[in-house]
Amino acid sequence: MPNVITDFINKPLLPFNSEGVDFLWEVTSKDTDLIKTRCGGEEFFIQVKSRTPKFIIKGEKLSRPSQVIFLQRTLMEYAKKAECNILFQNALPSSNRTEIKNPIIKEIDFFAQNFIFDKELFLEIGFGSGRHLLYQAKNNPDKLLIGIEIHRPSIEQSAKQCDIMGLKNVILINYDSRILMEFLRSNSVSKIFIHFPVPWDKKPHRRVISPYFTDEALRVLKIGGTLELRTDSEEYCKYALDIFMQNPQTDIRILKNFNLEINSKYEDRWKRLKKNIYDITLTNTKLSSDNSALSRLHFDFLNNIDKIRQNFTPKLFRGGNFFVHFEEMYAGYNRVVIKAAFGAYDRAEHMFIVAEEDKISYFPNGAYATAANKAAHEVIKKWLNG
Repeated sequence: MPNVITDFINKPLLPFNSEGVDFLWEVTSKDTDLIKTRCGGEEFFIQVKSRTPKFIIKGEKLSRPSQVIFLQRTLMEYAKKAECNILFQNALPSSNRTEIKNPIIKEIDFFAQNFIFDKELFLEIGFGSGRHLLYQAKNNPDKLLIGIEIHRPSIEQSAKQCDIMGLKNVILINYDSRILMEFLRSNSVSKIFIHFPVPWDKKPHRRVISPYFTDEALRVLKIGGTLELRTDSEEYCKYALDIFMQNPQTDIRILKNFNLEINSKYEDRWKRLKKNIYDITLTNTKLSSDNSALSRLHFDFLNNIDKIRQNFTPKLFRGGNFFVHFEEMYAGYNRVVIKAAFGAYDRAEHMFIVAEEDKISYFPNGAYATAANKAAHEVIKKWLNG
């Protein structure tokens, strides 16, 4: 991530604007200043960390902007205004051009609208190189392929391949599939593909497959719709099968070493090593009730900033299927910012709670009212209200 290292800094008074970059306000915790900024129409935090006798100016990873050039410009403008004696920097933009985001790459707000798609839906979770996703899109032009992936370079590469191949029936999103599932309408998906997920043998809580995920997958699948798990891990196969079998009405098919029309690069590797490949296909057999669109969580009260500032200590609350962890507080003249993690244990939200004189909000993008988030939000409200 871009940063600037200096042995001198003359911290400027905020707010100010420099070459189109807005520096809005700052809050402080221990040896770190957190500065809210705006560049390219996006708001995010940068940090000034004291590492005696040096200072490090860098982006804050939870709120980083969509394009690195916005962060680079912001860091260099702040360093200029603060009269820094720069010892090192990797934040000088190579050009002033911003990238145009590929329209097939969507944000979560797109799915929060909860509208009905005009095509039959196929969903692929963790599509990696995109071989299988692109194959399905090319051979099913009347279907809409939604690809979910947490590895940004894989998304960008697959988006380029879609352009090269002229595919117009693909949507890609960089998001946690375990959360995204709650945004999809009931009985709206025909196929869910999960091919060669990371086994996470030592951290099973990080696996995509879980009892809750399976319930959500069956909810979004049409009657006769299928979830197809393909893995080289016998342990993962047994683990998933055990979870699938917990459903009271279950239609499961298990195959071993059957070939598909298209192989992923991982599958090619496993076959060269003569590893076994396992397929489990779970078919939905029942109609689920309609779900409502997910709204954003909001605060319906004002708070006592001085009381929060005086009483804050890092704290962890545990619920049955959710948690809240208040990690750190940054304080300013008329606001406090709390770094927090909350929501479901296996798919937590990480963001800031910004408490100002006239409002409280989640930053940077707000939090949606998933089941776990709603439960956590009630704890947060009670704690803030003291």
